[in-house]
Amino acid sequence: MKLATETKLHFTGFEKIIGIIILLIHVNNLFLDIMKIDAAQYASISLEMLQNHSYLQVYDLQSDYLDKPPFLFWVSSWSMNVVGICNFAYKIGAFLFLLLSLVAIFKFTTLYYNQKIAKNAVIVFATCQAFFLMSNDVRTDGLLTSCVIIAIWLIAEYWHKNKLIYLFFAAVFTAFAMMAKGPIGIIAVLMPVGLHLLYQKQWNKIFNLSWLLYVFIVAVLLIPMSYGLYTQFDLHPEKIISGKTHQSGLYFYYWLQSFGRITGENVWDNGLPWHFFIGSISWDFFPWILILYAGLFVQIKKVVTAKNQKVTEIITLTGFILLFALLSLSKYKLPHYIFVTLPFASIICAVYIDKLTQKQQLIWERIYFAFGVLVAILITIYPLFFFTEVNYLNYLLIGLQLFLLLKLKKLPINGIFRLVGYVIVLNVFLSFVFYPKLLTFQADAMAGKWFYENKPKDKVYFVNEKSHLFNFYTKNSKQQSILIKDLGSIHESCWLYTNGDNLSEIQKTKTILETKKFADYPITRLKLGFLLESKRPEMLKYNYLLKIK
Repeated sequence: MKLATETKLHFTGFEKIIGIIILLIHVNNLFLDIMKIDAAQYASISLEMLQNHSYLQVYDLQSDYLDKPPFLFWVSSWSMNVVGICNFAYKIGAFLFLLLSLVAIFKFTTLYYNQKIAKNAVIVFATCQAFFLMSNDVRTDGLLTSCVIIAIWLIAEYWHKNKLIYLFFAAVFTAFAMMAKGPIGIIAVLMPVGLHLLYQKQWNKIFNLSWLLYVFIVAVLLIPMSYGLYTQFDLHPEKIISGKTHQSGLYFYYWLQSFGRITGENVWDNGLPWHFFIGSISWDFFPWILILYAGLFVQIKKVVTAKNQKVTEIITLTGFILLFALLSLSKYKLPHYIFVTLPFASIICAVYIDKLTQKQQLIWERIYFAFGVLVAILITIYPLFFFTEVNYLNYLLIGLQLFLLLKLKKLPINGIFRLVGYVIVLNVFLSFVFYPKLLTFQADAMAGKWFYENKPKDKVYFVNEKSHLFNFYTKNSKQQSILIKDLGSIHESCWLYTNGDNLSEIQKTKTILETKKFADYPITRLKLGFLLESKRPEMLKYNYLLKIK
């Protein structure tokens, strides 16, 4: 039985232009350089997997790897095999899953509400900062987020149409979610689904034998990954992983890596408070965070005050609140962990926006106008204080933002597009102006690209440590490292890649024929001193490629 009514979608010419601009931002993100630290490591592992043809046993810089499940590595290595080793190849697989997640959000929301709300939910998710980050800084969280909402949509389709094919593919994407991030994948799917059925008292759907088929398919699909973990680690207790022997790959994956962060068995603990995600989501879900707070309040109030007539669904509400709470219990937290909750948040926002009165809509438009003013200020001071070289696109964006601030109300743009129109320029700026400049301060990437373009057949040694980005951009997963005390053992003409701390000692022991210098800064931990042009030289370090005799 279908719960929603159909609403014919209509887009004005300006709204279509905004939609195309949003898509172009995400496409451009696919070509931007890969960032340290996680994405660089994952890209390097994917390259190593491709070149070693080792798909069940995972290696990182030629050493055993026991941390993230292999699904991202599989997806990226396969796309590299098709289109070649490049930024686009590493990112495109995860991005296709993100696009499919937008379809899932639309379809799921249409089942319970209508197409207008579904359209708004898609726009909210596709324009939040987390989505732009997931198409740029590709990690396992994008796959987890996509697969969870896809699986939930397919389960809802199964309930409505009673066709086992939907449940089959729901199990497939649940397994993908688990192979992307761990057991959190199946928890994120079944917890909101189960609570919804309990709330609706749909006992026939809870005690249904079809769930056995679902669990069986998930278990079967996990066999290859589990076999790889067992043969790589459980059969070799003598291996030293993170300073310990007798490391079980199966125990690590199915318990320690996820639940161990809550119980304290996992030693990873970055000391962040339980409320860390309340702060981090303010940027991750910008510009929709204030609307989310309002929407949560309205939804919770509606559920609590509902008496005889129950609300349409509580999958989105419980999916957001309980997953948010569960992740907050983890002793190790990073901002991107919360991304899996954001498809639910997007639907909550869309439902709220649909119920706005004309007066409330006007209030929100004024708030977003203020956001637009802040964006205009940011992109105006950027060429004055941050990166002062001439960039004509930045000046064009300043003019565009001023035009929107002055004329948006007069353009044929309605509803949610009136809100997002003010801040979409921000992500055009980030993708086409800011990130391309910022990424030039990753020395490993710049050095790797220079070396591949100019000295692809020469031999290079890392001094004291290795580099994921250098490996990836030289398209060689087998680069060797050497301790600085062992440089005397090199009796051939070759290159050394080192940081500035080792430069003086190398100069004492080796004759240097050629030097290439690359500026370096940890760009994922930005500070004002680095951003300011006048202070930046004090913040930079340098890495070197040295040709030695």
